[in-house]
Amino acid sequence: MRAGDVSSGAAQLAKAAERLETAWLETREHWNDANSLAFEQTELMPLMHAVKLTIESTQLYGSVVRKAQNACNAEAHD
Repeated sequence: MRAGDVSSGAAQLAKAAERLETAWLETREHWNDANSLAFEQTELMPLMHAVKLTIESTQLYGSVVRKAQNACNAEAHD
């Protein structure tokens, strides 16, 4: 990973979130009661929302960093 590259970390986080969602769906096949619903609503859904926001923020940050790097490189070549 090169300096300023945040996309690979965001991709790893997205893959981990996908694995978690898959594991949860498999778990719900065997654990489907009021407690599982409460766990999903109080723990899992807020976590997945936070992960989504983190990935989106990281992508935006990566875009800003790339623009800054391009601007610096352009100034260095002037």
